[in-house]
Amino acid sequence: MNSIENMPISGKTKIIPILADPIAHVETPRIMNMLFKKANYDAVCVPFQVAAENLSQTIEALRLIPTIAGAVVTVPHKINISHLVDVKGPQAQIIGAVNAVRFDEQRQMHGEMFDGKGFVQGLINSDLDVGAHLKVYIAGAGGAARGIAFALLAQGVKSLQVYNRTQATAVALIEELKKYAPDAVIELADATPQQVDLCINATSAGMLGPQQNTLPFAIDGLEANCCVAEVIMNPVKTQLLQQAEQKGMKIVSGQAMILAQIGQLAAFILNEPELAQVRL
Repeated sequence: MNSIENMPISGKTKIIPILADPIAHVETPRIMNMLFKKANYDAVCVPFQVAAENLSQTIEALRLIPTIAGAVVTVPHKINISHLVDVKGPQAQIIGAVNAVRFDEQRQMHGEMFDGKGFVQGLINSDLDVGAHLKVYIAGAGGAARGIAFALLAQGVKSLQVYNRTQATAVALIEELKKYAPDAVIELADATPQQVDLCINATSAGMLGPQQNTLPFAIDGLEANCCVAEVIMNPVKTQLLQQAEQKGMKIVSGQAMILAQIGQLAAFILNEPELAQVRL
């Protein structure tokens, strides 16, 4: 347990909730608080469990508390909160999802999306060459999946397959992606990827909780030189990653994504650009 001496809290401490449901799996508070400690910055990130139907009321309550600087936003709120923000950043406008919000002095809420760029940078930090040659399969069509798909196309990826259990949601996302990158081949996929270089789980399947033993897709048809990557941060090695590792595949855990973007999240929420330069 952290002592008060290790994490001093004062009347001036800026509070950053992370909004999620469920909440027990989140790693962002631990990692962001490590960043604040290293930067000697008076702020703290704390978990808030917020049901989807209570999101709007929660945001209105947060507006009334000046010591709350903003919030990190995760499953299942990333798309819905994009409709609640007053000002959308460039990525949020393109992607239609938000994973960080900041309140300005008038308590207007600014929203931006860092998942996509963070995920791609996490892949690069894990020594994966991300570019036009890469054939990518992504499971999911929610906020994280949207951010990652747009970021991969921005990085130059020309071949992208999208799978989602609700097919209509995947089809709608594919149409948006085609408008964004008309020269890329973007196709609807099923739950059995084949002949791809990178498979990404951008769903909640495998998260600690009721879905822990749920696989987002089958890896039986993949070659050993394929890389399998996760957005799930807890557990670090999901069942999907364990199976991929047993087949000799390269794996990238969800922690690579949060470590790559944590400084940017803190810098945006607190409006302190120097925090983006802090490395853990």
